[in-house]
Amino acid sequence: METKVEEALNLSYDDFEPFCKWTREEGHDKLEVHLQDFKMEHMSVQIQEPGVVTITGESPLDDTRRSRFRKQIRIPKDSKTDEIQANLYGDVLHVVVPRKTPALPATKSCTKTSTITASMPSNYLFGLIKSAISRLEMNTMLALPVAGVLAMVVAFVGYAYKYCHCGDAES
Repeated sequence: METKVEEALNLSYDDFEPFCKWTREEGHDKLEVHLQDFKMEHMSVQIQEPGVVTITGESPLDDTRRSRFRKQIRIPKDSKTDEIQANLYGDVLHVVVPRKTPALPATKSCTKTSTITASMPSNYLFGLIKSAISRLEMNTMLALPVAGVLAMVVAFVGYAYKYCHCGDAES
């Protein structure tokens, strides 16, 4: 019978790179790591250095073979590292990385605006303001050509109307 040390020396490892996908959701980022036939007790999720999450795992395939991986992932600077959570659903590890919400500067505004600001995350409001500005810029760029085409159409219709009706009156 082999001892544990002899058994460990006879192990072989199948190293692999798991498929990972980032998604950005309201208030947090989520990393999905696809890991077939792994259980939560086979994995470790740690922050070993600032701004980097290290995910490691090792799962037995048979008596002498194991499947293992090591993945280091840089996380956004605006992350709340002390609130990171990891859960395994089926064959997908979900690592939820909450984001810090930037504080809005205090400004004088009407009551309705401050109520909206208090009830929505500030990064959502920044997105609305940015998209409203870009829509305004786009509308301004389109306004002149549209006005020019509209003026040409009105002039043509007026010209056609004048000559069509004048010809009818003479005959």
